[in-house]
Amino acid sequence: MPEAIDFSPDFVKPALLGALRADLSVTEKADALARLAQLAEGSRQGLEKHTREFHEMYEEAYRRLPNEGLAMLAERICEGEAGARELLYPWMDALRQTMSVPSEEGRQYIQELLKISEAWLTLYRETRERLLRLAAERRPVGEILHARPVEGQVDHEALSREFMARFPKIRAALAE
Repeated sequence: MPEAIDFSPDFVKPALLGALRADLSVTEKADALARLAQLAEGSRQGLEKHTREFHEMYEEAYRRLPNEGLAMLAERICEGEAGARELLYPWMDALRQTMSVPSEEGRQYIQELLKISEAWLTLYRETRERLLRLAAERRPVGEILHARPVEGQVDHEALSREFMARFPKIRAALAE
């Protein structure tokens, strides 16, 4: 399994955003904008590289992995996606809060960084979904699936609410 699932962004730099809002000289703001431009370009290249790695990983999985392996790989990608969300959501919030910078050029770079961050998360989700679809397509008809036991605490109230929201016919039947 390639390291492509591990998420270690080099483009999450909140200090740079603070520099855009600070009361700085024209030269310092120009320097901050130049660094923001470099950050956007590097982030775009990093996303392109990561996209290639995920595509190669999917192609290799398509050729070599059985259903169980596809499901396990999708689970690992899901874990990587959770780690990416944990790092990217605060970064994206900081980007949104910085959208009010006076520089139009700065706002464009911030918007680009937001799109890159969203694309990064989308890459995880779409790859995971593709792997799960592939596993489902390969599953023999009539195969019996077995659930795994739940580990840790279960919030039964939240689980019940989720099921009730998912299945309105059951909710209606219970209400009668």
